[in-house]
Amino acid sequence: MGVIALMRSGRPLVPVLTPCPGHHNHAWRRAEAAGLPHDLSPVWGHPVHCGRCTDRAQAQLAELPELLVVVALEARHGSRPKTTGTVGRTPSHRWPGEASRMLTDHIVGGLLDLEDDLRELRHLRPRNTASAEGQKACRAVQFVTAHLEWALTEHPMANEPHDRLSANPAAQIHSWHTTAMRFTRRDVRLDHPQVPCARCNLLSLYRPDGSDYYECRNVECGLLLTPAEYQAHTQRMTTEHARPVAA
Repeated sequence: MGVIALMRSGRPLVPVLTPCPGHHNHAWRRAEAAGLPHDLSPVWGHPVHCGRCTDRAQAQLAELPELLVVVALEARHGSRPKTTGTVGRTPSHRWPGEASRMLTDHIVGGLLDLEDDLRELRHLRPRNTASAEGQKACRAVQFVTAHLEWALTEHPMANEPHDRLSANPAAQIHSWHTTAMRFTRRDVRLDHPQVPCARCNLLSLYRPDGSDYYECRNVECGLLLTPAEYQAHTQRMTTEHARPVAA
C-alpha cells in the first residue's frame, strides 16, 4: 500500500510509486482521466501522501482548537441576522450566532467521528463521552495527532483524492480548517490574475488552493499553465500592449 508497494512474486522487491491524493495533483488526475496527451507530472506520495500534505495536515490540525474558540466567540457575542434577496425572504441566520453554532457542530462532530473511526480501526477502547464540548474537541485533536501518520497511510480512505466530499482524513482536516479560516476571515484569497486566458481570452484564470497550476474556469477551455508558462504568457501580453499603435 502507498508509494512503496512491495511485490512478493519470487523476484526482487520492486517499489511502485503512488501519486499523492492531494489537491496539487488534481490537474494531473483530470488530464489522465481525459486520456489526452499532456506533459504534467504528479507529486509522488511518501508513502501515500507527499511531505507537503502531511506537514499541512499536522499544522492545520494543531490550529483547530484556537480556531474553534474564535468561532465560538462569534456565537457568544452574536451576529445580526441578515436578509438576503427580495422582501419576504427569510433571514440567512434565524437567530444571533446560528452560523457559528452550526460550524462548531460541523467541525467538532467531524473530529469526534474521525476519532471514533480511528479507535475502531485500531481496535482501541472507545473515547470518554462524559465531558464538555471543548474538552472533547481538544482530546480529539490530541488523539488524531498521535495517530495521524497511521491515518494518512493505513486508513481505508487514505488514497481517496482530496475534494470537498472526500473521506480521506487529510482532506477532512483541510476542509474543517479552510472553513474555519474563511469564517474568521483569516484565509488567504485565491490568486485570480487579471490576465486573459491564453486560449479562450477570458478573464477566467485562477490558481486553486494548494495547486501547482493556473487553471481556466471556462468549462469549454480548461487550460492548465505551470507558473513558468503563466509568467511567459504574462510577459507576452505585456509586450503586446506596450507596442505603439500604428497611426
